[in-house]
Amino acid sequence: MTFEQIRAIIIGRMTKWAGIPADAVDYPNPPKPFDPTGRSIWARLADSPGLSSTPEVGIGPCVRQTGIVTIQLFVPSYSGTLAITRAVDTLVAHFQFYSAQEGPFDFFEASPQVVGDDGNSWYQVNVRVPYRAY
Repeated sequence: MTFEQIRAIIIGRMTKWAGIPADAVDYPNPPKPFDPTGRSIWARLADSPGLSSTPEVGIGPCVRQTGIVTIQLFVPSYSGTLAITRAVDTLVAHFQFYSAQEGPFDFFEASPQVVGDDGNSWYQVNVRVPYRAY
């Protein structure tokens, strides 16, 4: 599977998540800067490719690619945690153990991590989801 195919699956899955407004997601390297000003909740998507391996050789090598998708969720500081907690719950349910129809691609267990106040007036929770592609 190519990096472009992996990118398309990850972004495609994120666009199908209805936990926050679709225009409240900051995708990697957008055509114009994302401005979260005035939003009650927003997210940033990142993909960190990991190491590749060749677990099978057989007739030809089968390359396995790994990585971690990180979704950073933000709400204004001192606005409570209910909205972000609900968004995390729906995000985990949406990504965790999903297998893509486009090819052999699997997400695994999601791990939420509370960051707290980020120093820029936003309260942050990260959700990390490892994946494997063949």
